[in-house]
Formats: sequence, C-alpha cells, structure tokens
Amino acid sequence: MERPVLPRTLILDYYDSYTNNLLCLFTQLYGDAEVLQKVVVIKADKYSWSEFQQQVLPNIDCVILSPGPGRPDNPSDIAFGLDLLRLHPIPILGVCLGHQAIGVAFGAQIINTPAITHGHVVLIKPAEPKIGLFDSPFWQTSGNQDEFEVVVYNSLTIDPATIPNELEVTARSVPTLDRPSTVQGVRHREYPIWGVQYHPESISSTRGSALLQSFLSEVNKYHSSPPSFPPLSSHIISSCAYRVSAASRSRPSTRPSSALPTPPVTPSPSRTPSRIGQRRSGLRLLEKRLGELGKGLRTQDVYESLVQKRRGSRKGKEKATGQVWLDGQTVRLPTRATTTSLANPEFLLTYCLASRKVTLHRSDLPPSHLILSEITFWDWFSAGSQALTAALGESSKEGWRGGWVGYFGYEMKAESLQGYKRPPRVDAQAAEEVDACWGWVDRLTERTDAGEWIVRGVLRHPSDPLNSDTDEDSEDISMIDWLRSHDVTFGVTSNEWDEYLQDVEMVLGSVSPASTIPATSFPPFRPNATGSDYRERIDACREAIRQGESYELTLTTKFSASSPNLNPYSLYLRLRTFNPAYYSTYLHFPSLTTPRGSGLSILSSSPERFLKIDKSRRVEMMPIKGTRARIKPGQCVDAQIGEELRTDHKERAENLMIVDLIRSDLLSCCTPSTVSVPKLIALESYGVHNLVTTVQGTLAENVGSVECVRRCFPPGSMTGAPKLRSVQMLDDFEAEKRRGIYSGCLGYISIDGVSDLSVVIRSIVAEGEQLSIGAGGAITWLSDRDKEWDEVLTKVGSVVGKLEGY
Repeated sequence: MERPVLPRTLILDYYDSYTNNLLCLFTQLYGDAEVLQKVVVIKADKYSWSEFQQQVLPNIDCVILSPGPGRPDNPSDIAFGLDLLRLHPIPILGVCLGHQAIGVAFGAQIINTPAITHGHVVLIKPAEPKIGLFDSPFWQTSGNQDEFEVVVYNSLTIDPATIPNELEVTARSVPTLDRPSTVQGVRHREYPIWGVQYHPESISSTRGSALLQSFLSEVNKYHSSPPSFPPLSSHIISSCAYRVSAASRSRPSTRPSSALPTPPVTPSPSRTPSRIGQRRSGLRLLEKRLGELGKGLRTQDVYESLVQKRRGSRKGKEKATGQVWLDGQTVRLPTRATTTSLANPEFLLTYCLASRKVTLHRSDLPPSHLILSEITFWDWFSAGSQALTAALGESSKEGWRGGWVGYFGYEMKAESLQGYKRPPRVDAQAAEEVDACWGWVDRLTERTDAGEWIVRGVLRHPSDPLNSDTDEDSEDISMIDWLRSHDVTFGVTSNEWDEYLQDVEMVLGSVSPASTIPATSFPPFRPNATGSDYRERIDACREAIRQGESYELTLTTKFSASSPNLNPYSLYLRLRTFNPAYYSTYLHFPSLTTPRGSGLSILSSSPERFLKIDKSRRVEMMPIKGTRARIKPGQCVDAQIGEELRTDHKERAENLMIVDLIRSDLLSCCTPSTVSVPKLIALESYGVHNLVTTVQGTLAENVGSVECVRRCFPPGSMTGAPKLRSVQMLDDFEAEKRRGIYSGCLGYISIDGVSDLSVVIRSIVAEGEQLSIGAGGAITWLSDRDKEWDEVLTKVGSVVGKLEGY
C-alpha cells in the first residue's frame, strides 16, 4: 500500500519532554529532508490565538496537539488549544494532553485515572467494530492482533460517563486485576478530529507509525488527495523551538543557515562564528606514543610527579590554576575502552549566573572580568569553541586531544532550558557562585587501557591566525577577542611542545614513589534535611504527579561535612578505591573562591555518562535510573538482587520515562532518523546495581558540541519528566536551595568537538573546609516514601560509607 503524501504538519508543543519523539514516527515513513521541510515543532505559547489564525493556519495542512503537563481545562496549560479544536479548520490529532483537550472542548470532564502507572506498558484494544483511525487500511495491515502494547504517561483521563454524543470512543485499555479499563482513543463523529491517550511515540509503544499513517491518510482525504503538498513557509520554520539540518557531517557548519535557523533560547541565538573558513588552519594536533616507557608505573605516581609539580608548564614553576585527573581506570569494563588523562589547565574561565560575570583566572595574575549584557554564557562559549574547532586541520582520532575541561553546574539550566523564566538569585552570596568553570588545556598525558602513555598537544601557528568570533550585531565582545585582549594564546609553540615531551619522558623514566597517602577515613557526613522532611517532600511530589503536573520528579538533597585540615587529593585517593566508577575524576582549582571557602575541588565517582560525542559526531547518552545496594559482589544473593532490580516494573518505568525524555533531547540537535536506543534498561553493577540505557544519534550539520550540551542540559535523569515543569516544581520542593555542581555535568570538550561528560552524582565537592554530597531519586506515583529515603542513603553510603545523624 502506498504511503500517504506528507502534508505540512505543525506539532503544537505544550513543553512536554516527549514531543520531539513524534518526529521519529515521521522518519520511519519519510526521509529526513522531507520531514524537516514539512513538519515543524512550535511551542504552544509562541503565537497568540489571533496570530496563529492569521499567520499559521493558512499555511499548514494539519495539527498535532502534543502531550504535556497539567490539565486541558486549565487555560494556562492548554493555551488556545480548545479554540483550535472548536474551530476545527484543518485535521487535528491529539496525543495525551491533546486527546484530553478534545474531550474538554466538546463537553467531557477530566478525572484522575483509576490506576496511575506512568511509564508502564499496557494493552489497548480498539472498539468493535473498528472505527476512526483504527479502521484505516494502514492500521489493519500493521498487525494481526487486535490488542497491542503501548506506554501510558497520564494521571488524568476523560471521564467516560461525560463523553458527549458528538464524540465516539475508538479504543480502550484492556482491564487487569489492578487496572480498570480507561478511554484510550476518541474521534469526533463529524469533524476531522482524532485523539489517543497513550504515547504512540514511546520507544516501547507498538504500531505508532501505523497510527500516524492512518491520520495522514485522513489528512490527504480532507484536502482531496493532492499529488503533493508544498513545503512549510520560512516564517513558520523560523518559529521552530530548535531546528536541525537534514544532513550530518564531520564538522559543524561555520556559517549560519537561513533555511534552517537555530532560534533563541534566552534571549539571543547561538551564533556560529563569522568570517571563519577564509583562512588556513591556525592550530594543529600533536601526539606521541611512548610505547613501553613507564608502562609498569602507577598512575598516582605519575600524577604527583607530573601534574602536582607542574612539570612542563609554559612559564616554569608558578602556582597552577588547576589539576586534572580524568581517572577512567578505576573500573574496567570489557564493553568500554577506558583511558586516564592528566593535565594542568593554562587558564580558567568561570561564570556566575547572578552577576552574569565571566572571569579569567591565570597563574600569578589578578583575575580579569567581563559582564555579558546581551548573550548567554552558553552562546558566548559555544561561538568561541566553534572558532577554535574551525581553526584546526582535520582530526581523525578519538579522545581528548586538548581543549576544555571543567563543568556546568545545575543552575546553568536558567540559560539552557526553554521556557525557564525564574530569575537567578541576586544576593551577595549568589554573586560569588561559580556556576560554570572551564579550563583550557593545550598539553596533556593520557594512559590507554593497555597501560601505554600518550603525550598530546595543540600546536599553534607562529602567526596565530585565529579570526574573531564576534557577531557584528552583538554588544558583547567574543570569547576569542576578549581573551586575546588579555594576551591569552591558544596552543603551544614547537619549543614548548618539545619541553613538555621531554619532561613527560623524564618523569616516566625516573618517577618517584607517590608521597601522598590515601585518607584513612571519610569525614562524617550528615544530611542537610531530616528523613521526615525528605519524606514530606516525597508526598508533595506524589501529589503533584497525581494532579497531572509531572510524570516523574527527581527529588534531591545534600549531605555535608567539614574538615579543618582537608587534603582533597588524599581524600580522592581513598574514594577511587572505596567506590571505583567509570567516570572517576579529580578536579582541583586552588585559585577559585566560593561563598563556602577558598579552593574548589571535585572528587567524583560517577558511574553515569551524560553525553559523549565521537569523531563522527555520533552522540551517546547513558541515563541511569534504578538503584539497589550490593551484598558482597560475586555471591548468588547479590546476583539475585540485581535480577530483581532489572525486572522490577516500577524501576523499569522510571528508566523508560527518562529514556523517552533523552530521545526527545537528542532530537533537538540530531538528524531525526539517526536517533536510536541500542541498549534498553540493562543491568550494570559497580558499587551498587544500576539500570542503564544507551541512546544514540548523529549531530545535525548546524549544531556544534557545546550547543548540543546546551540543548540537552540539565541531564534528564536529574530532573524528571516533563523536564521544564519538573524543574520548576523541584525548585519549590527543594526550597530554592542550590544544587550547585551536583546534578550538572563535568568532563572534557576537546578542541576538535569530541566530548565526554558525566552526570555529577556520587561525588564530593570540597569548597575550602566544607564538603558536600548530593543525592536523590526519581519519585513516581508508585514511590514508597521510606524506600526512597533508603535509596538516598544507599547512594551516599556507597560514596563515603557510614553516615551520621539521619
């Protein structure tokens, strides 16, 4: 059967974290180029009702009303959706919230669903005889069974007793012992309006593309089955929340694309560097493998001799701005090659949200400051990073080749998350926070999984022909221009490279035994919130979920300790053996000051990948949801605990909710057809048992690495879903307390765009003498308040052992 001709389709997005996944249903039927010419996702508050009628409706052929938080009978949640349904100028498909809106628009009432099971797979059975979209030939040929599996995410449902005569039920869920039947599909008897309560776009729903084909077939009939539909007009495409290009390639474009713009998040667009591409390469990557030299040495010994003593620095023995140990070898997995990287940043860039102040930190020089007046730090940093990438010759190797290392704190969501309008705190303490910190590294030493040492560097051309990355329309000076105005250079000279190489070879040839002894114990950590207080917040989360405001809320808290004679490095040496993890990391920035003390260190034992970008621009995210304590790894009881976790319906549902969220995040920056889930809800065991999923996609041509991180930030596993509404509610449930570095991401963004970032969990943050650990868990309607608190204690205990005062 020939597929329907693709009409101009507008998906009205109610700030749901699954809306973008509808694009995957389209790319199962049509090519990326055609989908991106004919299908657009626009936020529901982008237009007023009058603007939508005048500017949009005459130029589209159908509308899909997306899922979303809230209620369809609340005007602030549904915008002009009810007006659109009552006008019914073109065919409309409603999904979840959009489905409920169909009921409200024509007189039905909304009630709580009798059994709330977000993220669970349920059976659906179409009405008999089949009607509406389930009577389409496309549906009839998509499967032999009347019943089919789908994923549901709803707390609310249409009350079947109030459905008016003009609406007709097209499908219901199959009742079980613990779940009564509910309305899962409706249609209008006269108008071209259809709805489904379930989520056909979920990775675990079946027959989603058949449902879409049925709808598009009806759209074709409504418009008298034309041989083709025109592409969307440019003014509608430019209203898209995040736009990607149809093709992917090895490097992001350095030219803005008028056909496929990247509209602003806050308040200005991500700008690609101007006047780039008209010059020769100004930077080059160097590498030397050292073979058998130093293979038998401990990494700790090399770190102390090379990094702590700052061997090979450009200027000699001045105080280091930072020390970096990306310690990927505390855990070795057969499925993941791991490396260790050691480095001293040449300078640091920090950013404070409250003051919008960028600060340059260098050894033995006073800090320099810049206030961003127009663009966000994400914009500024992204444009500068792309300018550096564009200055490179071709790079064909994986891993960190030099470039940036650091973190984005959780509060950076204020500049990354679309629709987030809550202003940052502006008190004196907030004005001294370090919300982001990125250090520039142009020489590093790496250790491979096989133990070989590799020296890597960024070499600059003597004339340093880096062009400006300043947008002529911006009031803010660019990152490159500002740093050059302070005599900052990118890359080393040939002589500096030779000196560093000699120093590394000397260290590996005659390294001294490490002088630092791991700490004998962790300081006693105490919870900032009592167990009863945290349980009350869990109750508040569950009530919000019952009201339809969220599907899942990742509630967190902190544990604190103080250590007057703190040696953060010694403490890290204990941590890396006590709780080894794939993303173990030690970052030490002695020159930074926060409201809690002088000197900032991050001691991470995170097992969770946030986002990795490889040389082919493939993006991989690996969310963790689902945790159990281990009992003497290797014993039968421990294996049984892991298997119980893997098969637990509640834990699998928590993971699935974040998987669908992350698919949607990647669809904001990747070519739609490339987004896939090669591994769904797999068990991995480190200090604890975890459920881990792998989601992948390929970056679109017009999206760079920093912009990709921005579009996916903050990590969905630390927010819940839908992301925006969940974050807003968590701000309140957590009493406006900062999460800080915890819940953000850290790692490297290589100069060539290759990146690897972890989610900051299971990590100690040391600020002066003060230490903190954040921990939390995903709250769903099925959460047990006592078990959730126990899970928090398990997570913190896996990092620092026995706790006090809980």
